[in-house]
This record gives sequence, C-alpha cells and structure tokens, in this order.
Amino acid sequence: MLRSFLEQAKADLPVYITDVRNAFDEKGDRPFSIHLQLYNSAVRVFPLRLPRTRDEEDDVFVADYIYAMIYNLISSLGGLQMDLYLDTEDEKACALAASLDRVFGTDAKKLLRSGYGRCLNVNERILRTLTGKEAKFTFHIHDQREEPVVCDFAASWGTRMDFAAVPDMVKDKMLLGIDVGGTDIKLAASIRGDLVLCKEFDWYPAGFTGAGQMIDPIMQLIRLMRDACSLVSVGKGRLLRTDPAIALSLAKDATFEEMDRAIRIMEEILGDREQNFDAVGLSFPDVVIRNLITGGECNKFKGMRDNPDLDFEEQYAKVTALGERIKQYIRPDGCVKIINDGPMAAFTAAVELAAAGENVSNGFFAHALGTDFGTGWLLPDGTIPDIPLEVYNFIIDLGSFAQKSFDHDDVRSILNFNTYLPGTLQKYTCQSGVFRLAAKYLPELDPKVYEEAFSRGIFVREGEGIYVPTSPVDMRKQALSFFMEKATETDHPACAAIFREIGACLAVTWEETDYILQPQAKDRFLFGRLVKVPACFALMDEGARERVPGLRLHPADSTLANTALMKQLDADEHFTVAQFAQAVGAICFGCTGL
Repeated sequence: MLRSFLEQAKADLPVYITDVRNAFDEKGDRPFSIHLQLYNSAVRVFPLRLPRTRDEEDDVFVADYIYAMIYNLISSLGGLQMDLYLDTEDEKACALAASLDRVFGTDAKKLLRSGYGRCLNVNERILRTLTGKEAKFTFHIHDQREEPVVCDFAASWGTRMDFAAVPDMVKDKMLLGIDVGGTDIKLAASIRGDLVLCKEFDWYPAGFTGAGQMIDPIMQLIRLMRDACSLVSVGKGRLLRTDPAIALSLAKDATFEEMDRAIRIMEEILGDREQNFDAVGLSFPDVVIRNLITGGECNKFKGMRDNPDLDFEEQYAKVTALGERIKQYIRPDGCVKIINDGPMAAFTAAVELAAAGENVSNGFFAHALGTDFGTGWLLPDGTIPDIPLEVYNFIIDLGSFAQKSFDHDDVRSILNFNTYLPGTLQKYTCQSGVFRLAAKYLPELDPKVYEEAFSRGIFVREGEGIYVPTSPVDMRKQALSFFMEKATETDHPACAAIFREIGACLAVTWEETDYILQPQAKDRFLFGRLVKVPACFALMDEGARERVPGLRLHPADSTLANTALMKQLDADEHFTVAQFAQAVGAICFGCTGL
C-alpha cells in the first residue's frame, strides 16, 4: 500500500489525501485518534489509523499524512486544543505525536512560525477576537485506553440568517456591496431596490507593503460610490454618463487621480446634499470573525508580512479595524457588515434560491474560484459558523514530488504562496491550478498553445523559472482567459483536460470537506471567473463526477438570478452574474445588520 503511493508520488502523480486515509483506515492497525476541542467547547473525533512502516521513507510519508490531516483540521475548524489517543507502546506513533509541537511551532512567536505553524497564527487571532485575550493552541498525548466516548458533533454557533426575509430589506434604502478579490475589487450599489451602479477596479494587494496601500483604495472607492449614488438620489444621475470626468472615474481602468477629480466635482455639485449609505456589505478574502478581519496569513498580506520596516501585527490591526473606517460613509443608524468571500458566496446562493422557493433546509456550501479558492458554509438554521474555514489551505496531494522542487511563485510549483507547503488547494483549483496544469501538460501535448502563451507575454521565463507577470502589467486575468478560451476549442483537448483535472480536485475537496465538516448540504455552488464560461464549467463538472459519481456542482450564473437585484444584474449589458453576484449579494448581506 505505501509502496504504491510512493511510486505514484515519485512519478510526479498526485496522491490524494482522501485515498491515503481510506487505505490507511482500511488496512492500518495502529490507532492515532484525534480529538479536537472547538471554540464552543464541543469536541470532534477523527479516529485515524496508521499502517506498519518498513523504513524511513515510509515513516516520512506517514508523518506527512498526519501533519496534513492536523493542518487541514485546524485550518478549517480551528480549536482550543487537540488530544491524541494512541498505543503508547508504539514508539514510532509516540515520536510522531511528540513532534507536533516542533512542527507546528506551538511555542514560537507568530512571525517566526513557518509551514504548518501558520494555521496557529490564524487560530490565535481568532481566539483573541472571541475571548479578548491571548491564548495558545496545545497538543496532548494519551494512551488509547484513556480515550473517552464523545457525543455527536453539533456546530450551532455564529450569526444566524433568515434568507427569505433578505430581499425585502433592500427596499427604501441606499446600499453598497463590495467584493474584494486578489486581482480586483467589485462594487455594486442600490437605491430603493434598484441596482444603479456597478464598478470594477484592478489591484494587486499581495504586493502592498503597508496597510494604507490596502485600505486607502477601498475607502476612495466607497467615497466615489457614495457621491455617485448621492447624485442619483437627488435627481442628477444623468451626470454619471454625461459629465466626462465623472464617467471616466466609473470606468474599470480609472486611475486614483481620475477618481479624486470626479469626487471633487461631485461633492461640489452636491454641496450639503451628500447622502451616506444605510448599510455597506463587504466580502473580504481573509478570515472574518464577528465582523472583524482576523486571519492575516493569506497571500493578500504577503507584502506586508515580508516588510522588515513595519510591525506586521500593528499594520494588520489597521485592516482589522476597516469596518470602523467605513462607518464615516454610513448613516448614524446604519451598519457595516463584513464576511469572508466564501460565506458570502454561500449566503448569496441561499438568498437567491430561497427567493425562488427552493428548499434551503440543508443549508448551503459554496466555493469561489478566482485568484484564490474561497469556501462558504451555512448551516441549516442559517448560521454562519465562526471558524477559519480556510479550505484553500487544505493539503490534498501528498505526491507530485517533482513539482515540489520549483519556487513557490513558479507556475509549475505546488508550493503554497503563503506557507510554502506542497499540495494545497490553492495550486489545484483556482487560477494558479490552471497555470500549473498548463505548464505541466502543454509542452508535450499542445506545444503550439504553450509557446503562444510565451509570445503573448502570459508566461515569461526568468532564469530557470516560469511565471505569470504581475508588473508592470498584471497578466493573471489575461492568462486565465487565454487558457479558458483554448479549452472551449475542439482542437485543444489538452487544454480541456486541465479543467477536467480541476474538477477532479473539486471532487477531492468535496470528500475532504464532507469528512471534516459533515455538512448536511451536499451540493456545491461555484462562483468566480473559472465558472463564467459554461464550457469550462461543464469540463470541471465532468471531471468531478468522474471521481465522485452523483456529485452536483452548480454554477453561479443567470440561473441563480431570482431576487429583483440579481435579475437586474442579469439583464445588464455590461456586467454578468458570474462577475458581480457576490457584490450584489454583499448589498443584501449589509442589510442583515439593520
């Protein structure tokens, strides 16, 4: 069994963690039971088993499996402590358990943690948010004979939502929804139930070295939208089209200077008639707990973390307080509601399906496939659990050994951008997965497309590496569009195979989230740029169902447009549901705080 997995890995093939666990649980006879105490003091039990090992190579593979399992558990559920129950006469199992404090850096400072330990940084920030004080995650080792019987798990904490009541909340209000991503920010505004304005702005937050570079553009965009909506509200909405400076500021490629100029013009016209928003809903690509941004380990903060001239925790605290900054554009009795982009996707799907009279009794589970891989989970009672849910960090592949040798920024690499750990979903399902598989398969199977990628500047060679440029022009969107377009053409089967393999990885994601989280919702709703082309979604769906027959994936397209706001978005000639669904969903989410 172990030999087979290792042969796959050495052949640079994926070895999915789900297959390893199933094999180990079936044939292994060494207990390694995990009890994870959650934030609400409930305990989840994962009764793992390990096989007998013959040499150091076997031991390393088994250790990597256990480290990955624990990392996935903490990355998704978080927790207060972990108790391990094993045969204390099994020296190898005891040594493996004893290595966890070192491998995860439980006693290290945040900035000194690397690899697996980065999940504890997020966990500690969440604990501080929940309890108001510093707390450390701990491991405890016990003999298997001491293992207690634990009652069934029940996740019943978080913010509860009434999906069916949400559409009526947008009436008679001026509202803003913001969808912050890794390559762009999308904003949508409504006035008295009418979708009046959508705006897109490209950016590259991973390159920002200070909090101001991230916060200031968001604040400027909110001010721009506030002023534009105020013009509409006072009957001067025609200026959004007829005034050249204002119209230019609302274009996708407007510069900061052009937006500043339009803001000055609009505020001069408005005088004292400016109207603040009743609510702002913000979808943010980081862990959000109780309306506070509390993660800090995602790729969007890489530049800030790597800046030696600033204290990262001080800078990150400014991002955490973003909601307070936004309140200057909110009416006194209004609110700002912030949530991670994954739960925002799930919330949006839930509201739209509830509006169509669909059964929402099992809750919802959604993923956002774009720059990164967001995940959202709503429980059957409408609760959004207060957990990390950083599924993009899941280690799903324990193989593909050759692809571990590349630099993490190299498109061929399976190393995570943030942790440098191999085999995480970040390099398997979102745009980075497309780039990696293109670089892996196309040189042999479709060399013309591969070379075209270089001739277009989508791929560039730097030394021995291959990269998608992010400066002076960010080419990531163009690169993704290029490979998606090729996948839809019948004479490029290798490009189509890329999206089938991404579908297979989505099926593995389903298996892992089903095992760890045990959601009642079994379907998965997909948002983001990877699903906006129907043919590409069909390929991913095909690959997913080949691995998990009966798995149902649903694209966030026009079929999801059931509320009045989403129908207006679907009818827009410039913007699509696939692009702006979460921004419109954020409009509705903001209302839930009123």
